[in-house]
Amino acid sequence: MKKCLALALLLVAVPAFAHPGHDANPLQDGLLHPLTGLDHLLMLLGTGVLAALTRSRLILPALTLAAMFGGAVLGHLFGGVIGMEEMILGSLLVAAAALLLPRRQVLLSLVMPLFALFHGWAHGVEASPGAFWVFSAGFVTVSGLLLVAGFALGCVLRRHTRLQQAFGGGLLAGAAMLLAG
Repeated sequence: MKKCLALALLLVAVPAFAHPGHDANPLQDGLLHPLTGLDHLLMLLGTGVLAALTRSRLILPALTLAAMFGGAVLGHLFGGVIGMEEMILGSLLVAAAALLLPRRQVLLSLVMPLFALFHGWAHGVEASPGAFWVFSAGFVTVSGLLLVAGFALGCVLRRHTRLQQAFGGGLLAGAAMLLAG
């Protein structure tokens, strides 16, 4: 029992990437956050691209969006967890690796919904309790649109291996910027 309690206490942490206080205009903040948070923007576009490259159609984006919303509810209910920021950063590294290692794309794309859970968790933590549902409606809507945009981009990238690699390099550069910041 003591070990379980200690483990539970270790999982509670203040998120570094979250930006709390979305209660002045929660819908607008929810709509804009995936576009202004580089980590979320790159993960969503990267996952959409992977969905197109692996020919998983829109199953991967749908699972990713569902996991992100589920994570938001968990973050809203339980607060931050240790490792949340690392998992968010990890999502960019895995998406980049999948683009740079075409033979591993399917395998690596399968873990993207897990990473999306932590992106959503950060959203749930940063949303003000009274504005959670309105903020979530905004970020889920724009996240879905970004996943579809990434899918469309991925359909174009299917024919251009060098552009796939450039996009993967861009994801790595984005991860490096987040690490440096």
